[in-house]
Amino acid sequence: MSMITSMTTSMTAVPVTRGHTEAGIGKGKGTMELDIEEMIASGKALKPQIFRMAIQLPKSGRAAALLGATDRMWVNLKAYAEGGENVLHAHTNEDHTFIILAGRATFTGPNGEKSTLGRNEGIMLPRGSLYYFHAEPGEPLVILRMGCVIDPARDAWERKGKDGRDVPANSETNKTTKTVFYEDRVYE
Repeated sequence: MSMITSMTTSMTAVPVTRGHTEAGIGKGKGTMELDIEEMIASGKALKPQIFRMAIQLPKSGRAAALLGATDRMWVNLKAYAEGGENVLHAHTNEDHTFIILAGRATFTGPNGEKSTLGRNEGIMLPRGSLYYFHAEPGEPLVILRMGCVIDPARDAWERKGKDGRDVPANSETNKTTKTVFYEDRVYE
């Protein structure tokens, strides 16, 4: 019997939702980066992973829940309150996609071109694509984000602005703010 067919749903991992604290903004890597590095270091990234899509919803700020990762690919559930998330940037060593599960997001390109996406719509962003997005007012935005590193010898998390300068994920430059969660609201 293969390892995958012998797994049971009792092995399904419910992800931990993480947000930003005032003390952590501007200090190192973002929550997704830290969670992926921890998964790789623990050896879990080399084994099959069964997950459940669930994330605690933020009243303000943004949240992330790592669903699964290998050393080359990751699947992350992200949630955003109303407002913006980031500034124009490109991931130079990652192809990635966003799929909208709840709410609406407006994606903006380097020349001001815009696309507003809703439930079950998505966007594929090849490495080097400049973009930013924000959550449209109404309900919290929940996104499934999948990414894949291109060159494992380079920094998987490199983010550059239009001017070529670094745009750290967990920074005020990237509009990172303290996350405040609803006590009783979870996307599942």
